[in-house]
Amino acid sequence: MARPVEAQNSRLLSKVSTLYYEQELTQQQIANRLELSRPKVSRLLKQAKNRGIVQISISHPEGDHVGLESKLELYYSLNEAIVVDSGSGTPKSSDKILKALLGGAAANHLSRSLSDGDIIGVTWGTTLQAMVEKVTPADNKDIHIVQMLGGFGPPEAKAHTMGISRSLSQILNARLTLLQSPGVVDTPEIREVLINDRRVKNALNLFPKVNKAYVGIGAISTNRILKEGNNEVSHDIQQEIIHSDAIGDIGLNFFNRKGETVHSGFSDRFIGMTLEQLKQVKTVVGIAGGTEKYEAIRGALSGGYINVLITDRHTALKLIEEEL
Repeated sequence: MARPVEAQNSRLLSKVSTLYYEQELTQQQIANRLELSRPKVSRLLKQAKNRGIVQISISHPEGDHVGLESKLELYYSLNEAIVVDSGSGTPKSSDKILKALLGGAAANHLSRSLSDGDIIGVTWGTTLQAMVEKVTPADNKDIHIVQMLGGFGPPEAKAHTMGISRSLSQILNARLTLLQSPGVVDTPEIREVLINDRRVKNALNLFPKVNKAYVGIGAISTNRILKEGNNEVSHDIQQEIIHSDAIGDIGLNFFNRKGETVHSGFSDRFIGMTLEQLKQVKTVVGIAGGTEKYEAIRGALSGGYINVLITDRHTALKLIEEEL
């Protein structure tokens, strides 16, 4: 007596699944062995999953936050989210540890996603510097590093935009284009003169060609140029930004909670990539974490300025809670 069709089909599903998952044959090898077409083998494997004949479980290692990452990607329409553990210890040591963790994750992302011909833009800050310190040399060809923000502070500082750009280009054996101007100048007239300078225009003209950008996300409370006593920006402009609805910045482009650009007297004195230009970059990796950065990170997400987020577990949980 012939076996029922259902039993025969179940046996075939089990057979194909065993050959594929346990014996690790390719779909084409299974097709040849069982005299089936390769598309039919693919359909049978899918049926086996749907009927529960094949059940796949993933064992996540300790410190793996894939579940959180998946929710962030879903809620904020991100290409990828990378979540690291939050720093612990005293506030000062915790901040240093967190930046090292974020920088390490960003360096890993850069290394694994690097492709021949990439034109990579970078901004400034201690978290970006932590990334550069963890980047390893690569064999990719024709990589180009572009400084996306004019200089701030003493040029010898490690977190200076020029220093970050130069260090990264040396590690990757890449070409380098520096934005050879201050990040902010005294008057709109000076800005107009500088952006028409041949060397400055050389960098500005590369902005539309940048296909990857690595940026920090700053909070108003931690922004160095808004600190009392900083003479790189006039007191009037400092107060204008502080008393506006700005909650954060990317490369000194200020935005509010909705992610909208906050225009001020600073905008007419700033030299660097704008938020609108940043939106045209294919992959923008935002690297930030910690309690003080939460509002700024959420504003950057709301504005759609980044499509890859690297942050810490506590911040990730808070971002998800806001969407529930």
